[in-house]
Amino acid sequence: MFYREAGDFSTSYPEDSQTFPIKFDRYRYYLVLFTAIVIIPFFINDYWVNSLFLPFLIYAIAAIGLNILVGYCGQVSLGTGGFMAVGAYACYKLMTSFPDVSMVILVLLSGLITALVGVIFGLPSLRIKGFYLAVATLAAQFFLVWLFNRVPWFYNYSASGQISAPERTFFGIEISGPNTQAWATYLF
Repeated sequence: MFYREAGDFSTSYPEDSQTFPIKFDRYRYYLVLFTAIVIIPFFINDYWVNSLFLPFLIYAIAAIGLNILVGYCGQVSLGTGGFMAVGAYACYKLMTSFPDVSMVILVLLSGLITALVGVIFGLPSLRIKGFYLAVATLAAQFFLVWLFNRVPWFYNYSASGQISAPERTFFGIEISGPNTQAWATYLF
């Protein structure tokens, strides 16, 4: 629930826990969702997708995860970027190692790898909380960034350190590569 009008009292728990208790806000949310999914892909170009929308969506997913951890669970975390990088590098390495495997399977496997790395860093810090947990997650962040920058295996032994993923298709639609349509990149 984002806000509630004055004098609007709930009589049941499901009614109280609605995200949009006001009907006008629900309709406005559905209109924004419809616009984002149906209308925008036909009027968007590559520049807007790659420089604005994709980073926005990636950071929105990370913010939702951080909101669950900090907002609902009450735990302090400063290492979110490191775990985002683990997921990205895991998906990249799986894509380059197994080019014929479906993208859905690769994303799920990279999520499992990220969860495993989270468990590895989380087990030693089970009993700490507050400032010390923040320092532990920050140390995990710095260690992961150092690891990705210093171990050449993560960037396929490239001299420049630049990585490039192979072209991928999703249900027969090309979603990465030079001939990709902007709407396909946006939706997939």
